[in-house]
Amino acid sequence: MNQPISLVTGACGFIGSHVVEVLAEAGHKIIATDLLSAWETKDPKKRTSVEAVKATNAEFIPSDMTVPRTLEELPKEIDYVFHVASVFNYKAPWSVLKNVNVGGTKNLVNILMNNRRIKRFVLWGAGGIYGLPERQEIPFKEDETLPDPGNNYLKSKWQQEFFIMQCGKKFGFPYTIIRPTTVYGPRAIYGGGQLLMSLASLPIVVCPSNFLGRIPFIHVRDVARAALHLSKTDSAVMEAYNVNDDSQMTTKEFFQFMAQLRGRKFQTIPPLPFYLLKKLIKAVGSIESFITSDILGIGPLLEIDSVDYLNGDFVYSNEKLKSTG
Repeated sequence: MNQPISLVTGACGFIGSHVVEVLAEAGHKIIATDLLSAWETKDPKKRTSVEAVKATNAEFIPSDMTVPRTLEELPKEIDYVFHVASVFNYKAPWSVLKNVNVGGTKNLVNILMNNRRIKRFVLWGAGGIYGLPERQEIPFKEDETLPDPGNNYLKSKWQQEFFIMQCGKKFGFPYTIIRPTTVYGPRAIYGGGQLLMSLASLPIVVCPSNFLGRIPFIHVRDVARAALHLSKTDSAVMEAYNVNDDSQMTTKEFFQFMAQLRGRKFQTIPPLPFYLLKKLIKAVGSIESFITSDILGIGPLLEIDSVDYLNGDFVYSNEKLKSTG
C-alpha cells in the first residue's frame, strides 16, 4: 500500500502542529505549509509548535494563502488536504478576515480543483457559527441548526464553509467540514479554551454561583484524530460535523476542577449579573491589551470579544460524528 501524502495548511500553529503529529503517527508523508515568518518565529510560545512539526520530519514549504503563485509551488502529488490555516482573531479587521479566511481558501481550492488525486479536503470550520445559545435549537445540530455567526471572524468562517459547499455541489469537490468547539491542549496560545485556562490559573479562583453554563470542550489531539478519521470515511464526503466531547462541564465546575488541579484556592461568590461581570472583564482586558499591544508590542493575552461567550450554555450534539464509527 502506498504511503498517503497529506498537505497541512497553518501547520506552524497550535492546532496545525497537532494535526501534523497525528498524521505522522498514522504513517502519512506530510507537506507542512505556513507563512515563512511563522516557521522562523522567535516567539518562544509559538516556537514550540514549530519544533513539534520539525520533530515529525515533515517537509515544510512556505506559502501565503493570499498569494496564489506561492500555492502553485506546492506539490501536486497530494492525497489529503487538512486546511487549518485561518486568521483567528476577533479583533482583526473584516478586510483581513475576508482576504485570508475566505479569499485564501478560494485561492487554495481553485488550484486544487482539477487535481483528481485528492481524496478529501478537510476544512476547519468553527463551532461558533451557530451563534449564542439564546434560541431553542439546543443542542446545536449540524443539519438542523442554521448558522447565525455573531462576529466578523465567525462570519468569515461561515463564508469559507459556504464556498466549499458550493464547490462540492457544483463540481463534486470531495470536502468534509469539521466544527471544533472549545479546543484545549498543549501549546494552546489563543481561543476560548486559553481564556478559560488563564482565568483558572489566577492565584485565587473566584466564580459566581450562577456560572452554570456548559462548556463544549474538545482536546486538540481529538480534533486532529477526528479529522483524520473523517478524511477516510466515505459517508463523510460533503458533510459537516461538530467535534466536541461528552463532558458538558459547567463553568463553575471547570473553575473548581482547575483550581484543585493547580493547587489554587477556589471561592464561590454570590450570583452576579453576567452583563456586569462581562463589562468588568472587558475593562480589564482593554487595559491589558493597551499594555501588551501598544507598549510592549506583543499580542494581547485576552481576546476581549471572546468574553461574550463566557458562561453561555453551549450544548452541541456530536451524534453525527459518533455515527461514523
